[in-house]
Order: sequence, then C-alpha cells, then structure tokens
Amino acid sequence: MNIIKYLSYLTLFLSLTITTLHAQEKVNVILLGTYHFNNPGNDAMKVAERNILSEKDQLGLEEITETILRKNNPDQIFVESAFSQKKHLNYLYHLYLDNQYSRYTDTLQSKRSKRYYIEGETFQLAFRLAKKSNHQEVFPIDTMIEMRFDLLFKELNANPDLKKEFDTKLATSSKIGNEALEKEKLRDVFLALNEDHALARNKGIYLSLFNKVGIQNNYFGAKLVSDWFKRNLIMYSNFQSQLKSTTKTVVILVGTGHAAILRDFIKNDDRFNLIDLKNVL
Repeated sequence: MNIIKYLSYLTLFLSLTITTLHAQEKVNVILLGTYHFNNPGNDAMKVAERNILSEKDQLGLEEITETILRKNNPDQIFVESAFSQKKHLNYLYHLYLDNQYSRYTDTLQSKRSKRYYIEGETFQLAFRLAKKSNHQEVFPIDTMIEMRFDLLFKELNANPDLKKEFDTKLATSSKIGNEALEKEKLRDVFLALNEDHALARNKGIYLSLFNKVGIQNNYFGAKLVSDWFKRNLIMYSNFQSQLKSTTKTVVILVGTGHAAILRDFIKNDDRFNLIDLKNVL
C-alpha cells in the first residue's frame, strides 16, 4: 500500500472514530428517589405524613424544579407511572399544561384516587418540571409483577429469628425515612433519602434477608427477590426504549426502592453518566 492510500485510510478511520465517539456521548442522568407524596401506605416501611400541599412544600417544589431547570435543563422526564397507560398520562399532562387539570381531579369519587392524582409526585413534581422545561410529554416507565409479600410475611412470622431480623431492619429503615421527612426544606428531604447508606439499606433487605427466606419452600424468597429485580429491569428497559437520540440530560423520578436498583443499572451502563444529586439540588 503506498503512502497516499495509507494516509487516506488513516484519515477515514480517524474520522469514523471521532464520529462514533461523538455519537456515543454519554447522557446525563438525574435520578431522584422519592417518598410517595400521597403516602398510600402500600409499603412495609411506614413513614410520617408530610403535607406536600402546604405552602412550605409548594415553595420547596418551586425551588427544586427551578434549580434542576437552571443547572441541567433536562430534555426528557421519566416517571413511576404505568408504561401501558402512557396515552392517558399525557392526556392528563396536557390538561395540566392548559391549566385544566382540575377538570379531571374534580370527577374522582375515590378519596384514595383523588389524593394520588392531586398529591402524587408525578403530578406535583414531574408535571411541574416538564411544564417549566417546555416539554410536550412525560415518559412513564413502571410495570407491575405479582409479588406475594403476604406469603413472605407468613414465612417470616413462622420463623422467630427471621422475624426478629426483619423487625430490626424495618425499624431502622423507618427511622431513616422519618428523619429525612422531618427535614425543614424539601430539598434536604430528597438529599437525605438519596444518601448512599439509605439506598443501600433499601436494597439490602432484599439481599440479606428476603433472599434466604423459604429455602425449604422451593426457594420462595429468592424467587420473590428475582421478581423484584425483574420488575426494575423492565422499568429500565422502558426507560431505554423511550430515550431519544438527541437527549443529553434526563430526570428519572421513582420511589427510593426503585432508585436503589436503577442506580446500579445506570452506573454499569456505559451510555450514561449519573450525576450526584448534591450537584443537582
């Protein structure tokens, strides 16, 4: 090969390499693990009420969304809402954009549903941030898998040692959660909930305790834990499938239990750069 051809191939190779590297520029991810604003009481860990509709927390939501917008200007916002109900979610979001959201919530008869749609973090935080970001849609990622926690607790109650271990871990997690919710500023609530030790404890109870329950019962605990990870993997897949090629920064708003798992997925996916929440809020 003569020198001219060699230099031509080298130039082409370098050009393709640079183009590929540019195309693979990492997407910045802001992962916001949250408590459920409407506090439905579905989780084993019980936390105190905090009125998200209070003047203090409404100002806190304004501060948080304005700070995220100013510092990071997200291109897409992903939420813990049913992926299969994406059309309905964005119907509600467009009502919100048009200041007509109450047209929907006023029709709700169930107190539980009404509280969810008025106070839930998807509607209070994600919709607010998306509107300020001039987005035309939000992106749901949640899915449901049957998980028999009732049978898990039956297994735990049948074994005094495991029950004691569970009660101790639950008490510690509840204490951490309640201490976070007692913070004066909503910003500090989020920072406390997303501390490494808090997320690690949230995930750790599945691995250190639930996984070893029911070994004699066809590995019931291990199967339940695998279903929990499966649910989060599907949520992550729903996130990946909706990511636009032009997106540079995303916000993912999910409960802290999901955030503890998704954080690991994001850290081990070389397409993403997980931003420290302390640098966001």
